[in-house]
Parts: sequence; C-alpha cells; structure tokens
Amino acid sequence: MNDVYVTLNDKHHSMNNLVFGHFIEYMRDCIDGGMWAQILHNRGFDKRKDIPEGTVDGNPEVAEGWIRTGYNNSFQISLDRRESIARDGYSQHINCFNACDGYVGVGQKISHLYKGKHQGYIWGKSSGIGSVFVRLSTEDGETLYRENFQFNDNWEQRTFSFLLEQDLTNALFEIAIEDESDVWLDGVSLMRADCICGLWKDVYHAIKDLHPPIIRYPGGCFADCYHFEDGIGDIDTRPYRRNLHWGGFTDNSLGTDEYVMLCRSLGAEPMICVNFGSGSAEEAAAWVEYCNGDLSTYWGRKRAANGHKDPYNVKYWDIGNETFGDWEIGHTTAAEYCEKLGKFASAMKAKDPSIQILACGGDGDDRSQNWNEVLRKHASEYIDILGLHMYAMKLLQPKHYDNTAIYYSVVGAVKKYEEILLESFFVMNNGAQHRIPISISEYNVGTNIDSGKEQTLETAVFIGGMLNMFIRYSDILALCNYSDLVNGWPGGCIVSRDGIVVRTANYYVLQLYAEANLKEVCGFNAVSDSYSTNEIIGNIEPLSDVPYVDIAGGYDEGGRLVIFVVNRNLSEEAVVSLKPVIEHYGAVGGAEIVTIFSEKTSDHNDWKCERISPHHWCAVLEGGQVTLKPHSVNRITLSR
Repeated sequence: MNDVYVTLNDKHHSMNNLVFGHFIEYMRDCIDGGMWAQILHNRGFDKRKDIPEGTVDGNPEVAEGWIRTGYNNSFQISLDRRESIARDGYSQHINCFNACDGYVGVGQKISHLYKGKHQGYIWGKSSGIGSVFVRLSTEDGETLYRENFQFNDNWEQRTFSFLLEQDLTNALFEIAIEDESDVWLDGVSLMRADCICGLWKDVYHAIKDLHPPIIRYPGGCFADCYHFEDGIGDIDTRPYRRNLHWGGFTDNSLGTDEYVMLCRSLGAEPMICVNFGSGSAEEAAAWVEYCNGDLSTYWGRKRAANGHKDPYNVKYWDIGNETFGDWEIGHTTAAEYCEKLGKFASAMKAKDPSIQILACGGDGDDRSQNWNEVLRKHASEYIDILGLHMYAMKLLQPKHYDNTAIYYSVVGAVKKYEEILLESFFVMNNGAQHRIPISISEYNVGTNIDSGKEQTLETAVFIGGMLNMFIRYSDILALCNYSDLVNGWPGGCIVSRDGIVVRTANYYVLQLYAEANLKEVCGFNAVSDSYSTNEIIGNIEPLSDVPYVDIAGGYDEGGRLVIFVVNRNLSEEAVVSLKPVIEHYGAVGGAEIVTIFSEKTSDHNDWKCERISPHHWCAVLEGGQVTLKPHSVNRITLSR
C-alpha cells in the first residue's frame, strides 16, 4: 500500500485548455480510411496499376483498385488523361463496340457495407447518347440496387441512393454499360447518408465527445510535401497525389475548407502546419490569405468563390515539422532554419499580422538545447511559440527487456519531459525581447508501428502523467496535440475501420481531462514514495526519484475542485490523504470519482471487447482518505 499525503500550496494560475489538443495527418489511414467516410478507393480513376515488369495483366488500363466486370460484349477500355475532370488525373474510358446480350463495366469489391441509407454520384460523358447503369450486388450475384443513367457530350453529374436493410460483406459495386456506347467515367462517390462533415458518423461523434480545443493539420511530416491548392476548389477536380513521405495516395477530399468547417462544427481551433520543406514563403503566405484574407484580396476572393465568404481567422500557424531530422523533406541545420523561418514568418505576417507563428524546436526527446539556443539568438523576433515533439519509445532498441522495466520507464518518462519542457522555456526566454511559450505539438509513446501497444493501459497511464504535467505548466504552454486523433500511428486514440469505432484507453484518459473544463490551476504538494530505473529503454535514459503518485488539478467553471491522480505503481493501491485539501476547500459530502483501470497494463480495447472504460463511483472519504487502484488514472471532484 502506497500512502500519499496531499496539501494545497499558494501557486495558482489560469488554466489553458488548449493543452488538450489533437493532431490529424494524411498518414496511413488517419484521414483517408479512418475519418473520411468515402467507401470507394481511387474514386477518380487517377491512379494507374503498378504492374511489375514481365507480368501479364489482362486489364492493364483498368484503374488501381477497380476490376473489369461483365461478359459477352466486345469492348475497349482505357485510362484517358485528356478527358479527366480532375487536375492531373484520368478518366475511365469504356467503349462497347459490339453488344451481344452482355455488359461491360468496372467495379469495386467492398468488404463491408452496413445497413442504412447510402448516397453517391458519378460524373460521366459520352460520344453521342450513352447509357450507364449503377448496380450493387451481393457476393452471390443477387442485385440489391440498380439504376440507369444517360450521358451526352458534356461532363455531367448523376446522383443515386439506396437503402440497405441488412449488413453486407463482399458486395460488388459496378458502373457498366449494356448497349453499344462510348462513355467516360470520373469522380465516383459512395458514402453513407448519415456522415457528418464528410466523416463517418460514429467517428465524428467520438471526436466531438473528446471536446477537442484545437486540431493540428495536415501534418506532421506530410505537411512538407503538401500544397494547399491541391485541397481547395470542387472536391472532384482536386488532384490525386502520391504521399511523398508516408507512401500511398490521397485524393485531397479533406482540404482546407472541409478541415476548417470540421473544426468549427467541433468547437475546435484550427492549427495549420505549412509546407516548409518543399514549399515556399510565397505559398505559405497565400495559404494565410486564403484562410484570413477579406474580399479585397486575391486568395480571399478564391475562398469566397469556393463558398466561404467570411474569413476563417486561423490563428495558429506551424512553420516546419521536425526540420532538424534527416527523415524530413527539406531538413536543415539550425542556422539554415532560422534564415528560412524569417522569410516565411515575414511573408505570412504581411498577410495577417495577428497570426501566431509556431517555430520548429529541437528534438523534444533529446536534452540538448543546441538547436533552441540558435533559434533564440538568431530568430526569436519571428517566433511566437516554440514547438516540441515527444515520443518516449520511438527508438526502442531491438532486444529483450523485462516488461516491468519497460512499464516503469514508459510511465516515468514524464519526468524527463517535464525537465526538457522547463529547460526549453528557460533557454527560449533567457534574454528574449518577448515571452515565448512552448507547445508540445506531438506526443505519445511511439512504440513499434502496428504493435498496438500504444492502445494499452500502460500507455494510458503515461498519457495521464503527461496531461498532469500540461495542467501544472499550462502557464508556459501555448497548446499541445496528442498524436494521433484517429488511426495513423498505432497511437490513434480513436480506431476506425469502415466507420466502426473503438475508443481506446488513451481516448478515455484524454476525455477524462478535457471534459473537466478547468478554469484555474491549483498547486498541490504530494508526498509519495518514488522509484528509479537503471537502463536506457527507447528514448528514456535511467530515471531517478519518479513519484509513484502524481497529482494535478484545479477549479472548474462551477467552482468545484477537480483533482487528477495518476497511480504509476504497478501492483500497489494508493491511499491518498486529502484531509488538508478538503478542510482548506471546505468540501461537503463525498467525492465523485472516475477511475480508468484494468487488471493488466497490457489490456486494450478492440471491436470484440471494451476492457477499459471509465468507472464512476462515489466515496465518503472517511478520514479524508481515498484508496485508488494500481496503474490507474483517476479524477476526484469535490464540491462545497
């Protein structure tokens, strides 16, 4: 049993709830495949198949992700760049020159379609009058929906919808012709009718329930190969681009306008990371003007033409993502970064002087302050906020470790990051002409990709410790962004497959803190046993004097005292004595407590079983004490 004695001190400051922010990126299946509710892949036919040399493919001109369907009829099928409605894209050209009681078309096999209304559209044109049908059938060939359309010499859109009475697996969606027609197809869409802001309904609601105060976009590393013009204008005319950092492709459906509208719907502040690596200061300034310029500006008129008359007034702009790293497109030395930062910041603030510039700080996993020292000396006039990234296990060495040692290193890593935060703030403000707060614009554990370990209770205890740190130092933190919001790295706090959602242990911890809506931070003194580690694991060197129990909190808008308690002890409960706090605050009645716990720290939630979820309970606090589970995250609320 670990006895903890807690008192209040006289340290108070206003709470900055932007520390409970999030991050999305065009990476793996974070946006495409996770958030965005498009069911079809390569829906604009803009990616050709990658056919290995020497391989015979019977349908080389059918777009990647699509298959040719039909029988009997004679045809020619090709990808036509000259006729595409998308910039730098293709259309799928189908010429049936001999109809013989059959049909020819293209289709996609869809692994899961869930009951409910679906809606979509196709763009098409033909040489003369051309007939096309859209069909959905079961894996046994039973037609569930079919509708016929006609096209002529000009590109036109045709819409359709259907209602599924039950879930489907391995369905076939087809677009085809039966007669002798010469047609071009492009910009096909199929989404559930109940999607919200283009997102799967359940994904949207899971995000909404997190109360995100700010969301960073579109990267990350991806930002350094992203050009914002690819993501504005009509969604079907946007180019399908290769993701030059993470691999794969995106059709840019969640562009600037969709992103800002999503943030507004969620009540979140937008935060944009510009293309520093392969873009230019002029491009970054144009993006600012597109978002914040009025109708007297070129890009402000462009935004209005795209359906958004009023400026977005995006405040936070990130210049450079991990630019110190050789993995980053356009990486630089610190001196080179300073010179380039000055050009970007000056051009961007010329468009809107009110914006806040986040500069790329040094490696947040490294105690060295060399990069930050150079920035303070040579570029502080351009910096409003310094950004750091923190991933505790990103460099986990390929060797055997004791699992208990890993656990204590992971959950104790917060101590290292607290020291790096304070040192970075000191360095950036040592002689600076204006105050430069810090942002932790990416953080998580970062354990092996696809290991799933970032969804375990072990990581949730780490996240709880990080959030306690953010509360304590919210007076020197501008904002923080958990990485990632949906899928992406394995650390996505929301896991989404075909719109079916898993809320992870991390999700419930992040929600636990954000929904408290703190207004004022209190200082707590906690006397707790501590532990030390004795080896380097991941990015974490040996640690000393890590308290088993970590406490932070403050007053919510209703005046209630909210105390967050993280018990890092793997095996022992914590008996937390709050008597001095209760007497000082004047609490009456019992305490409302929410605990996030599971028997094993390796436990995680999946589609079959939710092992970890918030447990709500009340305690009388006899003698001012409360007993809390080992390896748990807790919120205690007192009223008076």
